[in-house]
Amino acid sequence: MSIEKLIPFVLRSGQLEVGRERLLQVRKHLAGLLVTEDISENSLRKLMRDFSCPIYCRYTIDDMERMFQLRGTKLVGLRHSSLTNQILSELKPWRLKNGAYEIPPHAKVAVLGISGIGKHHANWWAMEGATLCGFLGSSPESVERAAAELQRLYNRSCTGYTNLQTLLETEQPDIVDVCLPPAMHEAAVRTALEAGCHVLCEKPFVYVRGMAEEAILTQARNLEGLARQKHRLLGVASQYVMAAKACLNLLPEGAMPPKRMDLTLAAPLKDKIPDALDTWTDLAPHLLAVIQVALPGAQPDWQSLKWDWHGCYASAKFTCIHGDGQGGTRCRIVTEHTDNPPVNIRRLGFGDHVYDIEGQKDEAGVFQMCIHGSDGQAVQSEDMLRLLIRGFLHQRVEMPAPMAVQNLEWMLHVMKKTQNIDC
Repeated sequence: MSIEKLIPFVLRSGQLEVGRERLLQVRKHLAGLLVTEDISENSLRKLMRDFSCPIYCRYTIDDMERMFQLRGTKLVGLRHSSLTNQILSELKPWRLKNGAYEIPPHAKVAVLGISGIGKHHANWWAMEGATLCGFLGSSPESVERAAAELQRLYNRSCTGYTNLQTLLETEQPDIVDVCLPPAMHEAAVRTALEAGCHVLCEKPFVYVRGMAEEAILTQARNLEGLARQKHRLLGVASQYVMAAKACLNLLPEGAMPPKRMDLTLAAPLKDKIPDALDTWTDLAPHLLAVIQVALPGAQPDWQSLKWDWHGCYASAKFTCIHGDGQGGTRCRIVTEHTDNPPVNIRRLGFGDHVYDIEGQKDEAGVFQMCIHGSDGQAVQSEDMLRLLIRGFLHQRVEMPAPMAVQNLEWMLHVMKKTQNIDC
């Protein structure tokens, strides 16, 4: 029986409590609280502090009026009973934990786009215990090809869809992982958040080539606000956050903050990367994330910006002023797509301490992250994307929306300066 069909029985049996004062009086007898989606962050924090029972956020204020005949009510309580326990059991996916929705064990994950990096995302979700419930493709043919590739590479299978709304309504995922082309990120993230899903999105967070900088940032900030309103987790999959943390742990005491940081990413040339602008948007978010992790609270001094852009090569130099205002770090970012060896460079330099990051398979054929330091250190750990996905499943967002918006601001500002155009 649906929740709404059970509500009249709750009303007749007197198991509904209303009014904050009354709820505080009977809180020891409450099985749970229902709050509306537009409840404020401050109110939510107070509820978390004052009540030990579970809190669920599923309905709008109009839903509350329709179901309980209560006008303008954002909060109701349900007393312990077999009936209310049945209702709250069905509401489990909407239970809040520390101000955010609790992600259940074996969370259902839908990956949007698995023909590229998405197939690796899909594999790591499954490796970390999530349930792959579906994926999105652009056409029946692409769905068939992607499903075959996922099966061939990782022996994984799940249902493919060509319509996002159909996927969401049919599978009702807990998490949506957006691995679509950047121009499709905003619409996909917004649709998933509105459907009640947590969202992890590939970098860059929001970007459409040719769109004005402020319009792009407005879209990103609106998504940040929507996630906050819906109390959903929203993060960007910049896996070099994990690489940066691993390298920083290897630094000797007193090595931070360094006077300079030299960061390089070079990747094989692709047909879809025609120029330096696309190279920058493809790779720079990773290296900007390294700066954000290494120098928390720092801000670039854009007056110091210098750049060198040609072909599929894009570099930028600027000074980051430390958060305490005391001193700065000279940062140099180099991004390149090339056919000339070495085609893969992942190098993070913090002063005199330089770390090269490689990927290789272990004895079981599972990819690992290998870090080789200029001082002879060699460390092997789990793949950085796997670590990021594991954190998300445990409600730890490595690049949360505010950090992602700042990362996007920095990426776009360099582009605007170097191109002297909107992005």
